Amino acid sequence: MFITTVIMLLIPCASYILFEYVTGNLLTIPLSMAVLNIGWIYIIYLAVIAVSGSTRIGIPLTTVFLYIVSVAEYLVTGFRGRPIMIWDVLALRTAMSVAGNYEFVFTKEMYLACLGVQVICLFALLFPIRVKGRNKRLVFAGGGTGVVLSFILWFYSCLIPYKGLEINMWEVNETYQEYGYVLSTAVSFNYAVKKKPKGYSFAKVKQIYDTVKADNQVLLASAGDVDVESEDKITPVNIICIMNESFSDLKVAGNFKTNQEYFPFLNSLKENTVKGSLTVPVFGSLTSNSEFEFLTGDSISQLPANSIAYQFNVKPNTYSLVSTLKSQGYDTVAMHPYPKENWNRQECYRNLGFDEFLDIEDYEGSELLRNYISDRADYEKLIERVESKENPEEKLFLFNVTMQNHGGYDTLFDDFDQDVWLTGSLKGKYPKADQYLSLMKRSDEALEYLISYFEQSSEPTMIVLFGDHQPSVEDEFFDDISGTPSSLVKNEDRMMWYQTPFLIWTNYETQAEEKGEMGAIYLSSEVLKRAGVTMTPYQQFLLKMEEAFPVVHPIGCLDQEGNYYSWEALNNPENPHSELIKNYEYLVYNHIFDGKKLKEMFSLETDN
Repeated sequence: MFITTVIMLLIPCASYILFEYVTGNLLTIPLSMAVLNIGWIYIIYLAVIAVSGSTRIGIPLTTVFLYIVSVAEYLVTGFRGRPIMIWDVLALRTAMSVAGNYEFVFTKEMYLACLGVQVICLFALLFPIRVKGRNKRLVFAGGGTGVVLSFILWFYSCLIPYKGLEINMWEVNETYQEYGYVLSTAVSFNYAVKKKPKGYSFAKVKQIYDTVKADNQVLLASAGDVDVESEDKITPVNIICIMNESFSDLKVAGNFKTNQEYFPFLNSLKENTVKGSLTVPVFGSLTSNSEFEFLTGDSISQLPANSIAYQFNVKPNTYSLVSTLKSQGYDTVAMHPYPKENWNRQECYRNLGFDEFLDIEDYEGSELLRNYISDRADYEKLIERVESKENPEEKLFLFNVTMQNHGGYDTLFDDFDQDVWLTGSLKGKYPKADQYLSLMKRSDEALEYLISYFEQSSEPTMIVLFGDHQPSVEDEFFDDISGTPSSLVKNEDRMMWYQTPFLIWTNYETQAEEKGEMGAIYLSSEVLKRAGVTMTPYQQFLLKMEEAFPVVHPIGCLDQEGNYYSWEALNNPENPHSELIKNYEYLVYNHIFDGKKLKEMFSLETDN
């Protein structure tokens, strides 16, 4: 009995070895991480045995389950280039639909591990340990549950903060190779699970929906004899939205002089143009978070700390600008001149409902600037896709994410003439900033090319362009132009590092406007409003909220007068805006985290 018990206690260790032997990560995981993986595997075994009351059931069930997951992890990482994440179970139907495109090869490690699994299962069947008697089983189940819950509480409240365990959002695979699969999955729950906001309920979300619908009906009724759907009103056939990599005007952070203007065309645009400053959620990197805010209207401020929405929160059938336009007859196309796995876009674009995704493989032979596809070449491919429509009247929504201006501004390139540089007291001090500003001029020239083309087009077209974030040039440059060390800048003033230009231009007559500062969560709703297409109640809610808070950002919000509010201040019940912000929090929670979504709030489709 003693020997049997010892062997039973060693089975979770054996399962860990077999698991990571199959994935190929066994030798890359340090001992400290291996111990934590084994700890979690012990907890899984204990939970199953506590429920079943017998090792004869619990051990084979858990061992086979872990083996299947290890094989799936190896295969999925092979054909998708990304590990299985905790929410991927929601995409099982999609995964099965594309599985036929891949060749499944079972490795020697899988066969050997399978033999090991069979040995473990045979041992558990031949030498079972049972908890006999109803009372003893209840005591064991209760004790086991207590151990499981205590371990989980200790892990999330003590160990993660103490060890600083976190997912490398840029290279998720690296985390899984270093931490091991089971530990990485446990850590990832920290990003994917969010506590319900205080006072949240599905009934409250339904109440917000009813209010938005009623307000919209009043708004339409108040139009009186005004022909809301005037025959003269033009709805664009092509809606082209471009998120330009690191596109920004650094003068929002402080003044400086250059040898020549770097945005001459952008600054000259006046007619049929809405321009302003877009406050994005990130600085220097994490592009996909800006993309997420634009497409969904959901603020990164409402996600768990340090989360990357594209890694955890874009689940199948996520409602967004894509689904709104798709339901109104637009073909939806995404373009990005970089590998489709970048920021998990292939899966996210599928979950958002894009019909087509053109990635780096579709840009073969395109012009490079430094190491990336140039904006000019990117726009040429964009035009090519517009021209490929069988019918000019066919509606097209095209979302393009550029790469030309990506970071890495400290290397000189033969194919890049640097023709903009800082002058005056800053001359020669900041070579990264010099190269970056030269890239901005090339982006400006590419924008002129794009708009000049569509000025001649007979297809009503709307072009939206915005930057995803400011660049990572010299920190001292920002300190120099702002006149204050970054560490001393107050929260309310830090917004200057999150501002990028945006424009909405049409090749038909529209009202020009200087919009001022606006949060990225509002831009897609502004696009829909100006395009004259139907919006979801959620998008209508966003436009209403914009009137009170034009900027909503992870570090705080700005009201119409430019007054800054911290999130702590906004959540104070005595704050006059607290109910509005709470309603927004409820809607974002329902949209992203609640399995019971109020579909009619976020979608134009009905179940009828």
